[in-house]
Amino acid sequence: MANVHAVMQSGQRAHPALLARPAAQPARRPASVPDLTPGAVVPLPGAADLLQRIGRPIQAQRGTAVLETGDANTHVYKVTEGILRVVRILPDGRRHIAHFLKPGDFFGFSEAAEHDCSVEAITDCVLTRYPRKDFDAVIESDPAAGRQLFRLMCRQLEASNRMLLLLGRKTAVERMASFLLSFATGQQARGIQVFLPMSRGDIADHLGLTIETVSRTISKFRQQRWISLVDSHTILVTAPQTLEDLAAD
Repeated sequence: MANVHAVMQSGQRAHPALLARPAAQPARRPASVPDLTPGAVVPLPGAADLLQRIGRPIQAQRGTAVLETGDANTHVYKVTEGILRVVRILPDGRRHIAHFLKPGDFFGFSEAAEHDCSVEAITDCVLTRYPRKDFDAVIESDPAAGRQLFRLMCRQLEASNRMLLLLGRKTAVERMASFLLSFATGQQARGIQVFLPMSRGDIADHLGLTIETVSRTISKFRQQRWISLVDSHTILVTAPQTLEDLAAD
């Protein structure tokens, strides 16, 4: 991996050929934490077997781009470990983070010849990369895999609809409550643990808020004792029912 690490410096994009190496086990958040992503889909056993034959594990270091706007649409990806952001740059230069990708999420399904967004690793990530033509062949040949993909597309559409509601109708407090609950990683005796590896700037660009508003809202949640800070990237939701009522998804 020495050559990969030499190329993949912070903010620099490695060539796909360098990314496509057998994945080691990098140190990160405990893998024992269950994935509670609402849209995550675990393929059916038959589909998983077929996909495993055509997939290749790759690594992406924190701060590097897996895809960039304008890249050819030649592969489908599944997140195995880590968190990524889907980034679009608006015509006026502003950045919008459309999605955060979590373990179990697929991306790269666009029918366009080129990708219209970038996908960047927020943490060190392990992905599985499938050649698009082989992935399509599996879906066409296996009805169970096709149904699984259809369910995945429906859940992603539902997530997009929830995001439209969040941006169009919810207040800053309601947006933050929804966001925190979407990153719940496990139940503890004192509340729900939320791991947020992204910056507050990322959160602001995702929720359509300013960094100052994000900071003020988190401070308000702490003052109300709805949450407590465990460390710089971990929050404990101590009043989950209150946040659920605010989110009202």
